[in-house]
Amino acid sequence: MLLDYLKLVSVCAHALGIVGILVWRTVSKTSLRSIFNGVLTIRNFMSRNNFPWRSLNTKVTLFTLVVFVISMWSLAFYASRMLRENVQHLLGEQQFSTISLVAAQIDQNVDERLRALQEIAGSLGPEILGNAAAMQSNLEQRVVLQRLFNGGMLATRIDGTAIADVPVSAGRIGVNFSDRDFMVAVIKEGRATIGRPVMGKVQKAPVFSMAAPIRDKQGSVIGALVGVTNLGIPNFLDKIAENPYGKTGGYLVVSPQHRLIVTATDKRRIMEVLPANGVSPLIDRFIRGYEGSAVLMNPLGEQVLASAKVFPPRVGTPSPRCPRPRPLMRST
Repeated sequence: MLLDYLKLVSVCAHALGIVGILVWRTVSKTSLRSIFNGVLTIRNFMSRNNFPWRSLNTKVTLFTLVVFVISMWSLAFYASRMLRENVQHLLGEQQFSTISLVAAQIDQNVDERLRALQEIAGSLGPEILGNAAAMQSNLEQRVVLQRLFNGGMLATRIDGTAIADVPVSAGRIGVNFSDRDFMVAVIKEGRATIGRPVMGKVQKAPVFSMAAPIRDKQGSVIGALVGVTNLGIPNFLDKIAENPYGKTGGYLVVSPQHRLIVTATDKRRIMEVLPANGVSPLIDRFIRGYEGSAVLMNPLGEQVLASAKVFPPRVGTPSPRCPRPRPLMRST
């Protein structure tokens, strides 16, 4: 009962404060001048008629009035602040719940593609890898796998040079990818991986690649099978990230180890580099793996409520070092 009463008092005080602010803002400069002149007139009248300013009743009345006004405004300020914090907390919980579902969907899609690459790479061997025509024919028959990667697929030798490419029109045969991080992970470390988003060597568009090692019968790495996702055209991430959150919010998929935006509801932010370490403590907190909500300033100088969820590790992930993007959500 007491709690309900306090809530009622807080709401009434907040309403009174809002009414006071609205009344104050609607008073024009002319009205303020008139009120000031009226106060001076009343003061002069009281002075001429020896108004009893020094009487105890007057002092008690004025003191009580001042205390009442200060108390009401303080209560209104406190109630407004508590209301803001409560609303922020509720919105943050709602955001985090939504972003957790989005993260699970994206992680499932990523894991599906990585597993498919590993399965196909495991069926290849030195006989096929040593025959460029046979490898090209093999990739062209993988229709289901082609649908998973809108940027196509390619197979490389141990030196990182592509010997087969689907579609052939991509023109990647003969191009060397040994300098790409995903190729280094596959060839030198023998693990499937997701590469850093970069501008494609041939496509000249923002892309990121997934790669799995091709091994011989002894288990030694002899090549790589690579699937490419072109971020410049509709892709599997767009099915989720392109949907806005409310009227002003949206999603970001971030590669934390690279401090790079992989994709976003606002396509202009693809490949955008996040502020350097130390510039924004809250962004640094998200990058370090914090899961939850916080209020921060976006690059446009707007105060936003953002929530972050790290992709959960999935069964079969070759290595915990495998780069996995992280989704962020913001709402202004």
